[in-house]
Amino acid sequence: MKKLNKILIAILLPLIFACETDTTSFEIVVKGGEHFPEDAEVVITRRRIDSLRKFETLVKEKFANGVLSFKGNVESIHSVSFSVRSASNGKSGSPIILMALEPGTTEITFSSKNDYTFKGGKYSEMIVNPVINDVAYQKAQKAFNDHKAKDFSIKDTFAFNEYYRLAGVSANARRKVLKQIYEQQNDPLAKLLLHNNGYVTKDWKGDMETKEELTNQLGEIREAILTKLQLEATKKAYAIRATQDVGKTIKDFAAENLEGEKIQLSEVLKKNKYVLVELWASWCAPCRAEIPHMKRAYEAFHKKGFEIVSFSLDEKRKDWENASIKEDIPWINISDVMGYESPVAKIFAQPAVPANWLVDTSTGKIIAKHVRGKALDNKLEELLH
Repeated sequence: MKKLNKILIAILLPLIFACETDTTSFEIVVKGGEHFPEDAEVVITRRRIDSLRKFETLVKEKFANGVLSFKGNVESIHSVSFSVRSASNGKSGSPIILMALEPGTTEITFSSKNDYTFKGGKYSEMIVNPVINDVAYQKAQKAFNDHKAKDFSIKDTFAFNEYYRLAGVSANARRKVLKQIYEQQNDPLAKLLLHNNGYVTKDWKGDMETKEELTNQLGEIREAILTKLQLEATKKAYAIRATQDVGKTIKDFAAENLEGEKIQLSEVLKKNKYVLVELWASWCAPCRAEIPHMKRAYEAFHKKGFEIVSFSLDEKRKDWENASIKEDIPWINISDVMGYESPVAKIFAQPAVPANWLVDTSTGKIIAKHVRGKALDNKLEELLH
């Protein structure tokens, strides 16, 4: 009997160990590296729990003979972002693939820079395959990729507008597919992953309530913890933004210009009729694409009492300085080079850039926000005709 028990233990222990390993171990295999430049590397990132605006890199490796294989362990299934990028300039060479990191083998095979097949766990396949196999999405994504491949100048406003229009068409096509998948789900993790990887409705408040309910059902897993933190941050941001909405008094702040001179917003307001407070950054292509138009508006209305105060969200002075010189910015241009951790950024709830607020200096109140292009021209013409 003892001998039989030993035999059973010898058989069962490896099986038990294998089962435990299978619940946490994963492998990601990427093929088709020959379709990318020699310096191409696979990059997989995820949001950090300690800083929602920052990401941590899980994988950053180059292909070996066109193939890459990466193994690891995952405590709970969660969202990650996959791309193939140039190691020299960081530019993406492939579509960004939003997927789930989950146990088992995930295989991504590229037949070109933009085309690939995806095979993996049930959650990743749920997020990825219905989208990439959808005809409407394929058409929208091809138009976007073709436009992106033109490598247009950062000052080409029309090209940048078209870039974001086509990106929007592609995103909408993706959302339609994810909606169909979402409506078939009863699994709370599947629903939360879909919400966190592109599925939204027109009822953003309802989406927030749904995500909150899903996180409560899922407990203390990474995807739920991150979602809770994001929901808390979003609620806080909306409360702060309400204090800097149209009709509210602009909050005062100060920072230094490139010459080291301290500029106080309240002092600028005293000397002008209308002031546009603009948040931007050197790395923000839409911000820089807007500068030529802002220059024309500044030239037309500055002598009539219009001023601009640009605040850069750069983290490195050299980046801010180089971009400012290259763009030849003629208006007040300040920063504390603290990026999104800047107290100034927090005044406005750390918004996506570009973002702006037009202030009537006679009252100190915000009379318009996020006015760009013709909308800015029309508003200034109305005010300073």
